Amino acid sequence: MNRQAEQEYKMSALARQLRQLPPAQPRTELQRWYLAVDGNQHRADLQADTPQQQDFMLCEALLPQIRSLACLIAAERHNFEQHSPEVFTEEADWFAARILVLGVRVFHLDITLIPMLQTANRRAAEYARKRGLPFTPAQMRMSLHASRPNGGLILENACFADADLGIIDNSLQLSHSLPNLITG
Repeated sequence: MNRQAEQEYKMSALARQLRQLPPAQPRTELQRWYLAVDGNQHRADLQADTPQQQDFMLCEALLPQIRSLACLIAAERHNFEQHSPEVFTEEADWFAARILVLGVRVFHLDITLIPMLQTANRRAAEYARKRGLPFTPAQMRMSLHASRPNGGLILENACFADADLGIIDNSLQLSHSLPNLITG
């Protein structure tokens, strides 16, 4: 077989293999949200300097599902025969709750937070597994900030809004559309 015939044979074999592959899954489009973390009790320093004037902002204090689930995730590790700590939840509990409640696919974070996000994904996966809930781990997109911005998070998920209604109405509209992950 000459070189040209060999290349044609390889190309036709490759074309046959490509036809046998399952069709590509449609890529999920994500929307970027700015989450004011003003409801976080695990990090009081994050409650100051909440970012203002961003499009598509959400207020975590108006999304009680996140706080409730973060506490439930923390409670799964707690020994109730001992006293509860002053601060019951950890940062990874809050991130796990955000992953499950908001369906966060991407967090914009500083690279130093990779271990915390890995812990959050493990906790979210365990909670979802125990309850038969769907789970997709969140990924990190490295932030341009030297550290996490105080008072806010940038996240991406598949929850879309046709228009930016402002931080309060965005939060209330989203809150009413979220699934109940607490009972079940």
